[in-house]
Amino acid sequence: MNIQEMATAVAQELPLILCIFNNSCLGMVRQCQKLFYGKRYSSICLRSKKNCNKHCGGTNSKCPVYSPDFIKLAESYGAYGIRVEDEKDIESAFLQAAKNTLAPTVIEFIIDSEELVLPMVQGGKPLNYMILDC
Repeated sequence: MNIQEMATAVAQELPLILCIFNNSCLGMVRQCQKLFYGKRYSSICLRSKKNCNKHCGGTNSKCPVYSPDFIKLAESYGAYGIRVEDEKDIESAFLQAAKNTLAPTVIEFIIDSEELVLPMVQGGKPLNYMILDC
């Protein structure tokens, strides 16, 4: 949730590969609202603008472009950026990133907003309440 470390990684010429799974929303917050609060979504859409329908339920063709552009953000630090929108492009993205030996590479994977990150534990619950699948 911070980007300042990118400056250090670039300055140290670290050939890191950083992966961002972009579902166009605050994914973990959305996931909690989906699983534990009856899909009552609030303040999670990162495409939302002032004039958007506040109850659209997710991204659609009428939504504004996602913000921020993680590729441009990486490049603004002097790192490399690769966007993967299709599963068939995953291997080539990693092969390309491995060639970048003097700076980090951010690989942004565009994923569906319905994708869940598992396993997870609801806040305030013990580990034996871990959710492994849905």
